[in-house]
Amino acid sequence: MWETIGPSPFCGGCYRDNAPGCPPVGPCPGREALNVETSQINSPTNLTLNIRNYGTGSAGLAAYSVTFNGNQYTKTSWTGPIIDTNQVVPVDIVIDGSAFTFQSKYTYTIAVTTARNNIFTFTITA
Repeated sequence: MWETIGPSPFCGGCYRDNAPGCPPVGPCPGREALNVETSQINSPTNLTLNIRNYGTGSAGLAAYSVTFNGNQYTKTSWTGPIIDTNQVVPVDIVIDGSAFTFQSKYTYTIAVTTARNNIFTFTITA
């Protein structure tokens, strides 16, 4: 029979993840939960997404990519807005227009990466 010395390997890092018998730990960190409420084409190279953060922590946006018919535009060095809990923020998605442009009634896949490296993917019909 094996004996475990120290806390159980099932002990988590915050209240929610902790198993019975584990030592006290701190509260869980805030979580991001983003959703697009509306979108609007401003020009062939600019689309605005109104994004709400339903999570329990602020979400700082750090990168995005847009895919249309197998073509992709990616913006990796971007300092986007910070979206606080239960706030809606307009986010401008700007592309260079060389691979494709935004057109009404077409569907685009937009992936937004947060500063915590979480990726949220939205399918938008413009």
